[in-house]
Amino acid sequence: MMKQWVGNFSTKQIITLIIGLVLAIYLVWYVVEALEGFDPDYRPSGRTASDNNANQGAKGNDFFDPSKKPAESAATK
Repeated sequence: MMKQWVGNFSTKQIITLIIGLVLAIYLVWYVVEALEGFDPDYRPSGRTASDNNANQGAKGNDFFDPSKKPAESAATK
């Protein structure tokens, strides 16, 4: 049965099938290895979005203040 099924494929199709299987196995191996050290409880900064919003205060975002003028660089003088 298997010989009849494989016998219907050309050599190019068989080689392509083997390469596809090898690539699929490699991809699964790569993802498993990449996820091996994954910590699902990882928190990059320890701060949450609500903490960031609470620290903004009445003035708003401290990083952007449209009323401030940009500092002049030494190259423009």
